Amino acid sequence: MRHHQNPPHRTRPRRLRWIAAAAITAAAAVASSTAAADARTDTPAPVDVAVASYAADYGVSHAEAQRRLDRIPSLQEILASIREAEDARLAGWGIDHQGTFTGWVWLTGQQPPSGSAAHIADAHPDVEIRAGAGHTLDELLAAQTGLFQDIGPVGQAIENPGTTARIRPIVVYTDIDMAANRVVIGIDPALADPGPLGATDETLQTKITETTQLLQHDLAVPYIVEDGRGMSVNADFKGGEGMHLCTSGFAAQQRRTGVYGLITAGHCFRSNDDPITMHNTSLPLIVRVWGPNVDAQFRGIPTGASHRIFDDHICGPGSPCDVRGDISRSQMANNYLCHHGKNTGASCGTVISINHRPTSSQACSSSCSNTFVRVYGDGLKGCRGDSGGPWYDRGYAFGIQGGGTDPKNCASSGKTLYFSAIRDVENALGVDILTTGPFTIS
Repeated sequence: MRHHQNPPHRTRPRRLRWIAAAAITAAAAVASSTAAADARTDTPAPVDVAVASYAADYGVSHAEAQRRLDRIPSLQEILASIREAEDARLAGWGIDHQGTFTGWVWLTGQQPPSGSAAHIADAHPDVEIRAGAGHTLDELLAAQTGLFQDIGPVGQAIENPGTTARIRPIVVYTDIDMAANRVVIGIDPALADPGPLGATDETLQTKITETTQLLQHDLAVPYIVEDGRGMSVNADFKGGEGMHLCTSGFAAQQRRTGVYGLITAGHCFRSNDDPITMHNTSLPLIVRVWGPNVDAQFRGIPTGASHRIFDDHICGPGSPCDVRGDISRSQMANNYLCHHGKNTGASCGTVISINHRPTSSQACSSSCSNTFVRVYGDGLKGCRGDSGGPWYDRGYAFGIQGGGTDPKNCASSGKTLYFSAIRDVENALGVDILTTGPFTIS
């Protein structure tokens, strides 16, 4: 039994070996953790999106891109100080990003800058004051603003007042190029004549040449006409808004194809290639029915520009009116209704007939049937350009404006107007008005 005596003496070495092994393992774990932490510390931080984009755009390193981006705010403040000192001669300012990174201010004339402006520029190696511009920025801005007004850019009557009216439909934007000291006019010929393929490059160049020549009488400053195709806002479309020739009625969707668009009057039409534009966007003709039962057409909203279409319609100052549904013609007798036109706004009257038959040659392509609705009101207004606008009452669509008395006088009231009943319009065009929305047309 002696070999069982004093067991702690036999187990102690094994315990010591276990403790030593555990210590080594712990130390290894700590070392591994420290190495991992060091590795994480050595990993470069993600590059800011703006830095990476700037570096790619201008062919510089990330470090240089970061330096330039950090410098821009203070550089803008320096340029503002110089502009203030040289306000009378100011032609433009900016920052050169390509090549040498430089902030600059451009002045008219050849004389040197004022002492205060020169002192500011001399204190900053990346700032320049340049002289020799032909026109001040104020002159360029005045020319830009006056281009489509009744007076010329220098306050004189335009010698050829028809010039700007001829090119206005295709002008998408105007701008100021301060670096070139000139006005910029962007055009899209498709807005005047879309054709089956829109505006080709050849058509564009022809229109650029024509527009450049036409503007010689209207702009007393340097200018350039450029390609403005594809430049448009992500527009919001709704009924009751002004559109080329007429007024939009109600937003709708074609039953067969699912195309979204706007209903307006069918007589707002010149030819199959005649564009109806809205928000600088050409709306293609989808279907048109000009009599005998309705006077209406459906214009589609182009895809690919993220335009939105609303079920609401303009109904006067303030928020647009929601559309909850439509009303049959048989339920319109003696109703009190309102309509909205781009030229006369909102006005109202009482239905006096649901069996009106217009006999004007412009009301229908041949002869009209007795399916139109007639309204009279002491305060009722309507004139040319209001055609196609919505007739409505308390959230319900009643019809699309067609015509009426005294169409040339937009200021007069106490008129008789008539419209196409909305359900007849929907069935004739194969569409349904929208009662929910908005929808993004992708």
